[in-house]
Amino acid sequence: MAVIKGPDGQVAKVDSENRLSTLAVTESFERHLNREEKVWSVYFTVTPTGVNDLFFYMKNDGTKDLFISNIRISSTVATTLFYRLVTGTASAGTNSAVTSRNLGSAKVPDATIQHDADFTGLTSGGILFHEEIDTVDSLRHLNIDCGIIIPQGQAIAFERVAATGTIECVVSISEAE
Repeated sequence: MAVIKGPDGQVAKVDSENRLSTLAVTESFERHLNREEKVWSVYFTVTPTGVNDLFFYMKNDGTKDLFISNIRISSTVATTLFYRLVTGTASAGTNSAVTSRNLGSAKVPDATIQHDADFTGLTSGGILFHEEIDTVDSLRHLNIDCGIIIPQGQAIAFERVAATGTIECVVSISEAE
């Protein structure tokens, strides 16, 4: 068996099939990011006032990619939701509550994260997902295995089609290493 020796004297063994032999503790990537204080929940409640209102806006103001991994959402009325790539300058909204999933951390993402009855000033660059809420006051869970990646300067907005009703939502976001 061959041996690889690092500059600090640490040794790893390599067998005849070129497999590295080590003793390791593994954890999910999400847990690792949370240890690094890079995972948050964004919670808000909003009542859009008209048809096709944009009610959530998030723009990456930092240099590292941001990811949306899942969205938990409910509505007091049946509706269709669109999750959109957007460009433009969003009208002022209310800052959404951002809570670190590492409970000892006060770190927040470098992003504009807001909710409002109807953001204006934005242009759709395409639909990322759409979702039907056909049961009133039931929790919908959009789990996005590949994540939505939001690079520096890019933005996403959520749209509700129905003209009435309250939205309650938690968006899970993380920051790239």
